[in-house]
Amino acid sequence: MTSRPTRNRRLAVATAAFAVLPLLAACAGSNATGAAGEVEGSTIVLTTVTGLEPQFQEYADAYMEAFPDRTVEVRSTTDDAAEYAQQLATARLSGELPDVFFNVDFLADTLAKNNVTLDLAPGIDDGKLGDLTIDDFLPQFVGQYRPLDNPDQVTGLPVSADSVGLFYNKTLFDEVGVTEYPEADWTWEDMYRVAEEIQTKSGGAITGLAAPLGDGTAQIVYGPVIQAYGGFVYDPETGTSGIGQPEAIEAWTTLLAPYGTASGEYTTTADDPTLKFDSGSIAMGIGSRGAVPQTKTTLADADWDVQVLPTIDGNSTAGGGSYGLSIAQTSQSQDAAWAFLSWFYDTDAGMKIAQEVGGVIPPTDDGIDNGTWKDVSPPPANIAIFGESARTAVLLTQMPGASASVMSEATKKATQQVLLEGRDIAEAFQEAEATVNDAIAKETK
Repeated sequence: MTSRPTRNRRLAVATAAFAVLPLLAACAGSNATGAAGEVEGSTIVLTTVTGLEPQFQEYADAYMEAFPDRTVEVRSTTDDAAEYAQQLATARLSGELPDVFFNVDFLADTLAKNNVTLDLAPGIDDGKLGDLTIDDFLPQFVGQYRPLDNPDQVTGLPVSADSVGLFYNKTLFDEVGVTEYPEADWTWEDMYRVAEEIQTKSGGAITGLAAPLGDGTAQIVYGPVIQAYGGFVYDPETGTSGIGQPEAIEAWTTLLAPYGTASGEYTTTADDPTLKFDSGSIAMGIGSRGAVPQTKTTLADADWDVQVLPTIDGNSTAGGGSYGLSIAQTSQSQDAAWAFLSWFYDTDAGMKIAQEVGGVIPPTDDGIDNGTWKDVSPPPANIAIFGESARTAVLLTQMPGASASVMSEATKKATQQVLLEGRDIAEAFQEAEATVNDAIAKETK
């Protein structure tokens, strides 16, 4: 067994992060089925991360109320990605995996390689999700649970179509006399122009835009921007990264431009609450649908709303990600696990509760169009934009082995070199690309 270096991640906000976790050698056949067992009178164990335990307990309670002869035992564990992956790997070796468990986009390929997750595609084809088929789900979100080496497999199903939008605080706009609120046809130039105007008119008391690139590791932001310019983060066909190519350099130039003018100065303290939109001193910020409940609480006295992210060359720059649910390869109660998933993904059953309890946007076209997730009292009044963003979202790029962690460190280093040391953007990110491609080459030998 070998362990690879990793950075700690918090899985409760996993859609905005990237991680690489310990890989294990194959432990068993890659498509073990386990005994199905009976559904009525069955008990399944559902494991989730600590941050999501309360809402998953509500799902379990609702399921058991609908089916009194069935039991779902909810267990929670760490919010740390490295620990979570290691726990599942250890449970796989000891034969103690839960029947159903939390999965996440950046973790899915690792769990598939470790033979933790069951391939769900055959079961879905056999009708184990009722009338739902793979084609009913947004393809890019399902794609996050297709292993790189076996793209015909589906090892998890997304729970929510999470995407980002542009949050803006009307109260701060009005305070400095700026009445040009974000519109759906804004470009990034528009966003920067208005942000700089707000920051200048306030004498720096108001930050126009929370720094879009953060500390340089936010692929959920920079990935879509690179793609909008015609570039790529990682190309699985060539097995190379393009973060130092000319199109990507255009993207980095755009992303680094607002520091100190439309945004605050660069800081390595990425978790500083004063740098976040809901601090009340930032006019605009890029955030996900999942940030809405917290923002409603912290900005209770402000007038704020959301808009789709501005475009670049007419292309959407919305990023996205997801967490999902998987069934263990070794589950001895797979029929019961499938029965729970069938109920959970039913628009009129589990998904209805998930929208009410967890702020979930169903990862299906029907769920986006007809779900209850939009039925919330403002702010934000324009919450429906997250459905539009989900359909066009550019999701986190799956990369082999530890190369994603190397990329995170390399882009952070390049960002710091440019903003703190004055290094040329092209030189910094071409060096970062070389570092990442060396890591990819080692992973794919």
